[in-house]
Amino acid sequence: MLPVVSHPEADEELEAAAQWYEQRQPELGETFLRDFEATLQRVIKNPQRWRLIQGNNRKLNFSRFPYAIVFSIESETIFIKAVMHLHRRPFYWKNRQ
Repeated sequence: MLPVVSHPEADEELEAAAQWYEQRQPELGETFLRDFEATLQRVIKNPQRWRLIQGNNRKLNFSRFPYAIVFSIESETIFIKAVMHLHRRPFYWKNRQ
């Protein structure tokens, strides 16, 4: 199993989205975070399986929310570049290292 490192902006995106959902409905933010964790476990289990979207970047959509984890595999590490809303600004994350 490869270790996971997250870009600081991806962490901020995750937190902001969870807060937004929590403000809309109690417990929905927690549901969002559980969906993120389930998606992340799928990435960790088989990172090469998921679709290439640009260069060596891959994307896996959440099951219940319009979000995806964008990641690459670098030096035997899964690097999370973005927790991306699927209907906003595609590829805004492409310059993240």
